[in-house]
Amino acid sequence: MRKTIFLLLLFNFCIPGYSQIIKGTIQDQKNRNYNVPEQPNNDSLILIEKVYLHTDRTYYYSGDDIWFKAYLIEAANRLLTNQSNNLHVELISPSSKIISSRIIRLEGGLGSGDFKLPDDIMSGRYNLRAYTNYMRNFSDQLFFTKEISVINPNDKQNGIPDTIKYVENNIRISFFPEGGSLVDNVSSIVAYKAVNSLGKGCDVTGKIYSSTGDLITIFRSTHLGMGTFFLRPIPGLSYYSIFRGADSIDIKTELPTSFSTGVTLSVSINQNNELLITTKTNPKTLLLVSEHDLLLTFSRQKEVIKTMRYKVSSPVTNFVIPTDDLTDGILMLSLTTLEDLPLSERLVYIQRDAPAKIIIESDKLLYSKREPVLLKISLSGDSTVERKGNVSLAVVNKSLTENSSPFPRTISSWFLLESDVHGFVEDPSYYFDPSNPDRLKDLDILLRTQGWRDFAWKYDKTYFPPENGFTISGRLRRYYLNKRVENSRVSIGIFGSKSSFLTTVPVDTTGRFSLSGIDITEDARLIVTGIGKKDRLQGVLLLDSVIYIPAKVTDSLSQVSILVENKWSSLKTYYEINESIRKKYKLSDTISLGEVKIIAERHKDPQTVKIESSRQKYGNPDSEVIITEQMQSYPYLIEILRGHVAGVVVSGSYPDYRIQIRGMGSINENGNPLVLIDGNDASFEDLTTMPITAIDRIDVLKSVASTNVFGMRAANGVINLITRAGGWAYVPVKYSINKKISGYSASRIFYSPQHLSDSDSAFDPDLRSTLLWKPDFILGGNKKTILNYYNGDNLSIIYVIAEGITTTGVPVTGKAEYEVR
Repeated sequence: MRKTIFLLLLFNFCIPGYSQIIKGTIQDQKNRNYNVPEQPNNDSLILIEKVYLHTDRTYYYSGDDIWFKAYLIEAANRLLTNQSNNLHVELISPSSKIISSRIIRLEGGLGSGDFKLPDDIMSGRYNLRAYTNYMRNFSDQLFFTKEISVINPNDKQNGIPDTIKYVENNIRISFFPEGGSLVDNVSSIVAYKAVNSLGKGCDVTGKIYSSTGDLITIFRSTHLGMGTFFLRPIPGLSYYSIFRGADSIDIKTELPTSFSTGVTLSVSINQNNELLITTKTNPKTLLLVSEHDLLLTFSRQKEVIKTMRYKVSSPVTNFVIPTDDLTDGILMLSLTTLEDLPLSERLVYIQRDAPAKIIIESDKLLYSKREPVLLKISLSGDSTVERKGNVSLAVVNKSLTENSSPFPRTISSWFLLESDVHGFVEDPSYYFDPSNPDRLKDLDILLRTQGWRDFAWKYDKTYFPPENGFTISGRLRRYYLNKRVENSRVSIGIFGSKSSFLTTVPVDTTGRFSLSGIDITEDARLIVTGIGKKDRLQGVLLLDSVIYIPAKVTDSLSQVSILVENKWSSLKTYYEINESIRKKYKLSDTISLGEVKIIAERHKDPQTVKIESSRQKYGNPDSEVIITEQMQSYPYLIEILRGHVAGVVVSGSYPDYRIQIRGMGSINENGNPLVLIDGNDASFEDLTTMPITAIDRIDVLKSVASTNVFGMRAANGVINLITRAGGWAYVPVKYSINKKISGYSASRIFYSPQHLSDSDSAFDPDLRSTLLWKPDFILGGNKKTILNYYNGDNLSIIYVIAEGITTTGVPVTGKAEYEVR
């Protein structure tokens, strides 16, 4: 397979005794804001995670749903990773406030979720931010952010939202000499980039003059304000550019200073598909460096791929590096001394022909309203590519997608380019579209001007470990002394609507305890109890925070995504027309369950709901004991059953209790009854470890009719402990903590109606903007996946956008469109 590679290296030699070269290197780095990354304090390989969110669209209305799919990979090989199972996704307001957050369960690096926008949300530009806890070890450099626009025609703003500002169209230009510095009498390529006040590239034409007024060359940008020209600096002269700005005023900009010593480096591809590297220097520098070996290291995210040792022995030195063992994507080239002193770093980009893409075929290009659509989805590529992958797909109204750029961000541009370079990349997917013949040449210039991201481990900060579920931790100490409770352990119980469990964990010599890897979905009740000598409840519990503290919001909204007035007005008009119809028929934007009829339902208090939920399997109990305030003085729950329930005999004492329920005809007369908590299996020991203050009532099942649903497990009867619902008042005790906690966000299922003539919703308007959201399906082999859905009532161009990643770590995209008339 043919490979193309672009290398842009900054070779500034920092050798002891050569102060002129050191001075030139440091000064140039200060002028251009280059930072030499600090080396890790250890030699271990640091794993880098990257995350990408695929959303159903870019523009939303108040009350809409934001649907998203998450992909978490290991940066070194771009394979989906299991290192972290918790993904934090946040919706950030224009004022940089987190207004909503989700914790998404990742399985095999994949997860999905959604946000429901409030009806009263203000119009403006919002950010979606996604990161794992482990990414915080690198500050926010690895965080994924995506800007979305929200339109609420009902807010108090008239016209364009306040967050959208008008700015003057000033143009500024920056110059980037090949190798980082201009060197006297050495011919170099100088790259440049011209941007306006919004940070977008703008085409310019200008001239380069020397300090004596001589015209040196004329330059003209070739792509998004970027281009190159040749310059051979003469000692003693300086250089500047003149170009005309948008206001027809000539603008003068100084070029970087040329140094008397230094080395430049250029790279090209020879006929054997090898890297031909050429170093150039002047005689003055050659005398300083010719006797010293240097080390050139190829690495990706701190993982060393290969190294080479060489000398600069002549004014022009050429050598060749094979590319067979260099993987595609951006690599880091580091120039160091043999003592591993970092001298400079630059980016390397190896671009292969696109190995795979998603092919989307619709059965028609023109449809009617509510007409069924059939899509065929397949993964295409050459014979060397594993044609299997996980894909997400959205079918949406074109006007609500990212159409401000013909080449918006995709999973390919993010994982292969944007996440590795510093700053905003305009039209990022342009560089990965094979239909653009100049994309590789333009990518070369982009890397010359863009700089790199320093994913340096922040050793002076708190360590943020990968999260694989949730952790309950804390300390158990004595009541009057700040010392551990001897021979102690801690009982931890979590009781949710979908699952519950109770376990015991040990306490270490410092009084600390911890339970990790807990799988919780939505809200649950946490009960932690300290147990000391002779299994008595004692001590003072100090629980660590169970509320995740999010990363500080430091990124401000970019200036480049501007919603122009006519775009905002058209979207507002579109919304107002559809909203009037929605209100009439009481419809939602994305979920329209027309076949469900809600008649009426009396409001139930939370405790009643809790009781009914706990009794779903058996209905009404044979006996029940309602816990009163006076009963809270009992040492253990099991003692309350002694003498309070007919037919229930409690014998023995702590910790050797035994319960027998008369009349059960037990096959094991010495066996204890089955114990449940809120209808979920528990253990007999919970009757002595559960705090009485957490229990609302105790159900006892004696008859075969009420216990047969549990099978042979209930041969000795059933005791169900029903806990109190959230928000109740209870007597606080130092040795026990009872509080509400939140776990993973439950992912909702996208509903796409079937417009059948005999359905109840056949006459209801269908004004959905997102027609289909399919967050998780597998493409494999040469088979085509078939998707069926129905169009709505909106007449528009429909975009079908698919993104995903193959099992070999290749990000893939695909798109198609059709029209509804």
